[in-house]
Amino acid sequence: MNSFEFNKIAGAVLATIFVLFGGSILAEGLFHSEVPETPGYEIVVAEADSGGAEGGAAKAEDPPIATLLQTADAEAGAGQFKKCAACHTAEKGGANKVGPHLWDVVDRPIASVSDFAYSSGMKDFSQGGSVNWDYEHLYGFLKNPKGYVPGTAMGFAGLKDPKARAELIAYLRTRSDSPAPLPQAPAEGAAPAETAVTDPATTTQPEESTNDAQAQAPAVTDTNAAQAAPGAEAAPTQAAGEQAQAPAAPAPEPAAPAESAAPDAAAQQSDAAAPTAAAPQQTATVAGDPAAGEKVFRKCAACHAVGEGAKNKLGPELNGIVGEKIAAVEGYKFSPALTEYAATHPTWTVAELTAWLTDPKGTVPGTKMSFAGIKKPEDIANIIAYLATFDETGAQTGN
Repeated sequence: MNSFEFNKIAGAVLATIFVLFGGSILAEGLFHSEVPETPGYEIVVAEADSGGAEGGAAKAEDPPIATLLQTADAEAGAGQFKKCAACHTAEKGGANKVGPHLWDVVDRPIASVSDFAYSSGMKDFSQGGSVNWDYEHLYGFLKNPKGYVPGTAMGFAGLKDPKARAELIAYLRTRSDSPAPLPQAPAEGAAPAETAVTDPATTTQPEESTNDAQAQAPAVTDTNAAQAAPGAEAAPTQAAGEQAQAPAAPAPEPAAPAESAAPDAAAQQSDAAAPTAAAPQQTATVAGDPAAGEKVFRKCAACHAVGEGAKNKLGPELNGIVGEKIAAVEGYKFSPALTEYAATHPTWTVAELTAWLTDPKGTVPGTKMSFAGIKKPEDIANIIAYLATFDETGAQTGN
């Protein structure tokens, strides 16, 4: 091979290398992509919003979970769960992943999986484990996790479709050796929760009531009724009954003596029939902390409203509730049991509210309210003190 042939071959090789390297440099300049500052990704699955200006109205119009669960398809819910499977397991003995395992999650105390590190937001919401994942809480949380539990580390955007949420909850209910009872469907158009003051998120309370009910988010409303077994304490019920009916005792006495006895009778009636103004004053002496009560009330907010412009939701609005007539909120349809109870217990006095918040089912047998009750007496006093700061118009009087 002479030098001329060798030069041609060498030139061809060099030209090829030049073209390859030049093309690579040019391609990198045209299609360059930056390396992300934070490796990894966040799983966010969002349902299409019903949209636009009607979004706010749709939020308030979501049908009660208790109603939806009557026909919810658990098999369809298994399909919905595929969106959760990247971060959660649902089988018995399943390990925690990015999120805690969800076996037996319905009615389980919130933030209670011992080997999972929960966010501070979730721990605060659980109130030290006294709040359960009842149906109502699951329904609200799955719709908008970050809005329902501020500070949660949950990256899921939420399921906006009520039916999809109900199907998912129906599926999660089956992931248990002893599935939680389904809530009782609310009466036609009536908001399930009839409690004047309910704390949907509170769990069962061993001391004040035998109700086992956290799982019923419905507890907050009649919606979740099924799960809160009315193992009501007879004591609170009788106490409230005796108190409200005490005035009847003097009635049999002769007319003349009746007048002289009036002061005593009136005193006995102070709790059952005292004027609206008196009750709030009593609340102030309950040693309740309105600020602390406001935090407890956040669990009631899914079904009740207070403040200016408050309207009935799943439960009645609670403006001026302390001292208000029982089962008398305008525009709200109460259950027959609570209406009948109001005939002999006319006023939401501090004593009545305390008995009711301690054990709704025991205080008013037959009520659709499935809320198990509040476990801590101080929480009851605090929430009553908070409610007492609102008058009938929703204006806050102070504290």
